[in-house]
Order: sequence, then structure tokens, then C-alpha cells
Amino acid sequence: MFLFRPASAVPLRPAPASPLLTHLAGEFAPAIAALWPEPHAPFLMAAAARRHLLCLALAQAEFGPIAARAILERPLKQAVRQALRDPPLGLCRALGRLGEASWTEAEYAGLLKVLALRASAKLLRHSPAIDRARVRALARLPNPLLDRGTALLLIDEASAGVLSEAFEGLARRDGAAAAEAMAAHWSQAPTLAALAEAVRLDLEPEPPPPPFAGTERLRPLADKAAILDAAARYRNCLRDQMHWATNGDSAFYEWLGEPSVVLEITRDRLCGWRLDQARLADNKPVPPEARGPLVETLRGLGVHVGRSFWDLDHALRRLGQAPARPSLEEDALAALFEE
Repeated sequence: MFLFRPASAVPLRPAPASPLLTHLAGEFAPAIAALWPEPHAPFLMAAAARRHLLCLALAQAEFGPIAARAILERPLKQAVRQALRDPPLGLCRALGRLGEASWTEAEYAGLLKVLALRASAKLLRHSPAIDRARVRALARLPNPLLDRGTALLLIDEASAGVLSEAFEGLARRDGAAAAEAMAAHWSQAPTLAALAEAVRLDLEPEPPPPPFAGTERLRPLADKAAILDAAARYRNCLRDQMHWATNGDSAFYEWLGEPSVVLEITRDRLCGWRLDQARLADNKPVPPEARGPLVETLRGLGVHVGRSFWDLDHALRRLGQAPARPSLEEDALAALFEE
């Protein structure tokens, strides 16, 4: 806590404020008018840094006229120590870069939070002017993100809110220690896009154990690392399909024959586990002559290779709708191996 309530503190009864005071002091104008009735000269004639310090102090506690006047008149470092018991480093310098108009109570609280942590405080120290919108964005982040430099990549408050929600969700699911370790990893991202990709990957849990152990030639891609490795080697969109594996609806395997194939099996309401698709690198089709051993191995494991529940239901719907012919089983089989 940065709060220091002076012994002379007394409740302030809001008083009428002039338009100029309202413009400069915002939500603090009635309290300041109670300290100095119109024309509010001590406050209006003070430097912007002093006005900000007094408003920041009022956001923390009630002040009587004597204590408030000291904040405006004492040397700035002494005034800061009077207003706050343990002010963060850099506050004196920051006060002069907040602009002319007062901030809100929530924004001042965010400023204290941001200045209290090394990485985010460094960001503000090197800013010629401190933007209140940027401070609102930074203040939305949990401390482990602020203190590891992720804050340097933020562009707006909405981005901060998304990151904060992701971090808090991971902390609930995996525990605080795991979430903080992930935050340390995120801080190494060079761009906001890379940061978003790292967070997306961590939001995915590890997939459940593969439904089939595989064979000498059919290897399960049993975890996120194996799926990402295969996505890079096969140059396909397997990364974007990972969520089907992590929620248990699909499992991915690699056929180690010649040519090698990456394939997906998925749950089916009728067939149990069935082959959903199989492709070569760059999503090229599996040649017909290479399909037989793969199909034989899958069927030997109990994986259905053929129509899905949806395919069969669709074919049944089309029965009797002449002149259209029902889709053939051969068509459904071919679609598993090619576009």
C-alpha cells in the first residue's frame, strides 16, 4: 500500500467548483473546492505536477487544508513522501509528464501499480509524456506480466484485457506457478503478433493420451510439441487444428512409410474412431498405390476407414431424390486422401 493518511485528515464536504477547476481537477474538483473555495487560487496556480500529486493523495485519503497546502508548497520529494508512505521510484519525475488535467482515481492507482514494477516502470521512465490510456492498458495486466517486459509490446487497453484474461484463466487451470512460467516465456516474444501466438499455444492443454498406441510404421503425435513439429515438417495447417486434439475429439498420427503421411482420426457417432483425412507434405494427396498399407493398418487397429456418420446420413437424405444419384462409398473414401 502507498497510502499515508495524515493525522490531521478530516472528512471533506464537497463544495461548489468553478468551471476551470472542474476542467483541471475532474472528479476531485468538489474536494479541492472544499479545501480552497472559489477562486481556488492555491490549486489553480500550482504547477501541474503538484496538482497531480494532490489529486493522487486525495484518491488515497482525506486531507485537511494544512496538509494539502504542504503538498503544494514543500519541495517535491518531501511532498511526495508526505502524500504517500512508500512512493514508487520515478514518481517525482512522472508527475511532471502527466499533462495538465487531473486523472481519475482508478488511473492514479494504475500509475502507482505500473511504477512499482521494474519493466513497466522502465517503459514510463523513457517516455517524454505519460499517456493515461497506455497506463490504463498496462495496469490491466497481472503483475507477473508487467514485471517481465510483456508490457512493452502492448498497443491498447483491449489487448491488455485479453492478455490478462488469458493469464488468469491459465492460473486457474494450471496453477499460479505454471502461469508465471508461461508469462516468462511470453516476455521473449519480439512482436505483439508473436506474443499472441505464444499465448494461444499455451491456452491449449496437452491432448489426452492417443486412443491407439500405434505401430512400427504408424506413430501417434502424442503432445503439442510433436504436433507443432509435424506441422512445420509437413508445411500444413496442423497447428490450427490442434484444438481438435486437445479437446479429445481428434488424434493425429504420422505414417512412416514411403511416402510419409500425416493423418487425423476423429470420433464418430456411428463408427467410433474413424479416419478423417490423410495428406502428404504441403497437403498433397496420398497416391492411390500408397493407400492400401495405411488403410490396412488403421483397420487392424479398429479405426473405421469409410463413410462418416454425416456422409451416410447425407446419402440417405438423397435417396429417392431423382435424378440426383446417391454419393458413392468410393467417393467418400477418395475424399479422405485428397481434396
